[in-house]
Amino acid sequence: MSVSNLLDIASTGLNAQQMALNVAGENVTNVNTAGYSRQSVVFDSVQSTTTHGFPLGNGVLVAAIQRNYDSFLQSQMMAANSASGNATTSNSAMGMVQPLFSDLTASGLGTSLQSFFNSWQDLAANAGGIPERQVVLSSAQQLVTDFNNISNNLTDVKDSMDTSLKGVVTDINDQLQQIAKLNGTIKQAEISGATANELRDQRDLLLRQLSGNVGVDTQEQPDGTFNVSLKNGELLVTGTTAGKLMLQPQALPPNYSDIVAIPPGTGAATTVTGTIGGPNNSLGKLGATIQMRDVTVNSYLATLDQLASTVATEVNNVFTTGYDLNGVTGGSLFSPAPPATVTAANLSLSISNPSDIAAADTAPATGGTGNNVIGLKIAALYDAKLTLPGGSMTMAEFYDSLVGKVGVDAQASQRAETSSTGTLNQMNNLRESNSGVSLDEELSNLVKYQKAYQGAAKLVNVANDMLDAVLGLVR
Repeated sequence: MSVSNLLDIASTGLNAQQMALNVAGENVTNVNTAGYSRQSVVFDSVQSTTTHGFPLGNGVLVAAIQRNYDSFLQSQMMAANSASGNATTSNSAMGMVQPLFSDLTASGLGTSLQSFFNSWQDLAANAGGIPERQVVLSSAQQLVTDFNNISNNLTDVKDSMDTSLKGVVTDINDQLQQIAKLNGTIKQAEISGATANELRDQRDLLLRQLSGNVGVDTQEQPDGTFNVSLKNGELLVTGTTAGKLMLQPQALPPNYSDIVAIPPGTGAATTVTGTIGGPNNSLGKLGATIQMRDVTVNSYLATLDQLASTVATEVNNVFTTGYDLNGVTGGSLFSPAPPATVTAANLSLSISNPSDIAAADTAPATGGTGNNVIGLKIAALYDAKLTLPGGSMTMAEFYDSLVGKVGVDAQASQRAETSSTGTLNQMNNLRESNSGVSLDEELSNLVKYQKAYQGAAKLVNVANDMLDAVLGLVR
């Protein structure tokens, strides 16, 4: 081996160790960079040559700069982000719903329902008494007010969920654009032979953030780009082109927004509201928002409307057979009257004068002034078993079942948030263990590569001394 060959070997050592020092330095400086994956230098020996019949090496080269990356862990983290986004949004919404059904204080629908029927029992003791009749009207109005307020507040929750869609969709579209842009940058870098590790880290982080907003699937292409699609298959990113989601008002009041997927490039738009927010696909913040708006809160409203309709129908059926103090019969206590549908939102009182309360089953002229038969029948409705969705039960039991369902759902959402947050933290810790930067390890590498660099530099000095010796012989 000639002196020049020795200098060549030393040169490869200097270059390789310099690159290794650069990589270790990059790791150290990005220790707190979100989504950054630790990079490692892979060394390889330069192909040997035969000199005087012996194979001799020609130095070292950097074969690759690898990032510590686990594709399976990435997919698991995306799933965990989707679950966490869903659970957090659902729990936040349930935090607005549950207080509406709390009867821990002296107020609440359950309390006003009982007070209303109790007031009829009290009226029966003095059926002609104006003060007792006024209490009946007041308790009836409180019952109506509670029905109206809970219904309006549940509708407000739905309105809030619908309004929040705009911010989530804006975030999603911004993330899709950034992913498509990174696809192009990564493709160009890797075609030219460069390493795009940090660009891939940025894209992976964006994909995890995107999955927190909506459930997506990804597929890597041979050119290094990622295709991104919704769980039902609608494409959102193809290569360097991004599609988008948009909000489209529904035709029927209250004109809530449908989610429409616009594919990359050309292609027909698809309404994906049902598949994003369906029971099997409500992933991420977007899915949970639609699920709460279109399914969960609607189920509570439907049960509340059933209770309001039952109270109005059962009371009116008895009330219309009675006589008031003026001798009038056939009126209703609650509105609206059939064939209109009674809901918790439109329930109201039909009378405002205490004398119009029909508590007797005969006219005043025939002894109905102090007659309490109708009042007792209405009071008895509170304990009557009725055929309601879910079986035979009283109105109070039916309401209690609604309160119980809301409570169970609220607890389930809290547990889901706690569980999903714990799972996500565990995934993040696992990624940090696998791909994160350890300062102790990198500082050790810096010392190791520095020593190797000094060794290669020493080899240059040795070659230089040898060359001086040869030149001295010539002189």
